Amino acid sequence: MGVTLRDVLGSDALAGAGANVLAGSDHLDRPVRWVHVAELPDIAHLLSGGELLLTTGLGIGETAALQRRYVRELAGAGVAGLVVELGRRFAELPREMVDEAERRGLPLVALEHETRYVELTETVHRAIISHQHELLSRAERVSRQLTELILSGADVGRVVQELGSIFGCTVVLEDATRRVVEVAAIGAGAEGALGEWEAHSAHGHEEAALGGVQEAAGDERCLFVGIWLRHQLWGRLHVLPDRAGLDEIGELLVDRAGAALGLALLSDRDAAHLADRAGNALVGDLLAGRLPSGGELMARARSLGVDLGRGRLAALALESTGGHERSARRAVTEEDRLAARLAVAEDLRRAAGERGCAALVGLDGDRILGLVAVPGRRPIAVVLEAVVGAVAERTAARDPSLELVAGASGELDGDSLRQGLDEAVSALAFGRRRGPSGQSLHHFGELGTYQLLLPLARGPELSRFVDTELRPLLAHDAGRKSKLLPTLEAYLAHAGRKSETIQALGIQRRTLYARLDRISAILRQDLDDQDTRTRLSLALQAMDLLGSLGDRRAAGEPGPALATR
Repeated sequence: MGVTLRDVLGSDALAGAGANVLAGSDHLDRPVRWVHVAELPDIAHLLSGGELLLTTGLGIGETAALQRRYVRELAGAGVAGLVVELGRRFAELPREMVDEAERRGLPLVALEHETRYVELTETVHRAIISHQHELLSRAERVSRQLTELILSGADVGRVVQELGSIFGCTVVLEDATRRVVEVAAIGAGAEGALGEWEAHSAHGHEEAALGGVQEAAGDERCLFVGIWLRHQLWGRLHVLPDRAGLDEIGELLVDRAGAALGLALLSDRDAAHLADRAGNALVGDLLAGRLPSGGELMARARSLGVDLGRGRLAALALESTGGHERSARRAVTEEDRLAARLAVAEDLRRAAGERGCAALVGLDGDRILGLVAVPGRRPIAVVLEAVVGAVAERTAARDPSLELVAGASGELDGDSLRQGLDEAVSALAFGRRRGPSGQSLHHFGELGTYQLLLPLARGPELSRFVDTELRPLLAHDAGRKSKLLPTLEAYLAHAGRKSETIQALGIQRRTLYARLDRISAILRQDLDDQDTRTRLSLALQAMDLLGSLGDRRAAGEPGPALATR
């Protein structure tokens, strides 16, 4: 807040003036933009608002009608207040002036003693200029802060988050199609800010000429500025102040923030795909537990043009493997792998849309994750099979040596979305473990005991169980070329039937017996015991599960350091 009328009345320059507030005492916190001295009766049309007008009253009319008109015109001009020095024109201010000022909400102050107006104007102007300099210095600091952030390589999302901190309110970046690209939710959170974003953005945000901050017309206050790249409208930055609003420099900061985002977009080689990256970020926030509720995810998804509320929900996890033909032709770079994952993600969005389903899709390492809303009464499993089948066909058409593997959760509600993604990832890991089978999609319901192990994978219990059962054997294999773990896996997979294990491994009987004896000695367990085999089978499944989830576990959470083979 700048210099107010209350500040002026409390200044040393008016200390001995005998200032009495006769009207408008509820409006003393109005900011004073300037101090003006005038004795003209028609001064109002020369004012632009925010002035504190000082007068001895010589220009005020003698009749009650003229006096009321004088006050009425000043109030209409938006002056901060009227100060009248008594003694030259009035011994006391006419009741008509006081009543009119009170009615118009215009602060009216009478000075009982002669006052050096020059001292008052100098004092107030000095304070106003000092405040303006402080505001401009702050704007310069913010501009420098944003510029340094961009020059350090920060992406657009990081810049938007910084703007949320600077403004202390929700900041939304949308593209030209009104899809939300990035959001920094402060206070009420993104669910409140984005719940009806499409309607908010479409109303009262008509674009003006190139550049310039505007205030949207509507119930909810919103300052916005267009983001222009090479003379084309790329999108808009919206700043949604809380009830306290922004300070006097807020509009200037919004303008500079828009310019900074334009620079960030120009420096971003992938600016055209920011909306897709926003989907990735939303999925990432869900996995990391940064969303307080399923409602917030649904609101943010709707702002991206994905209405997950229009059907029953399920999660998908996809991964393409192989690519040997392409690898043989030339070296496959990380850019190639990313392009392949993005192509699968786009195929998933398209295949879901072709079947009337909304799909929120994002990348998580080598996996493509999706939340799919299936409308109507069609069986979810059947629809997902069709979606994944279409994606598999398009993947194979791009590269016949690629094979798509996918996992699907069961039906989800708004509060089990993160669990659903875990289920889909586990089903995907199950499908990879089974190897080529001609089946692209594996459902979580097929996992058997994996379903029991998954809830335990979120805490340290499962990792401790694997460590207790298998650490000696893993430690043995770690330093040797000839490993015993595959033999144990084959033996347990065939329920302890040695003949079938020998056939599966392609080894001689005495070799198997020697290996089993060695494993039994290392683990100090009797492999012929059914309970032992059950525990070891669960430990192997748990290690596979922990390995599939390990790269998504939060930093510091107990993880399966031994679960790498």
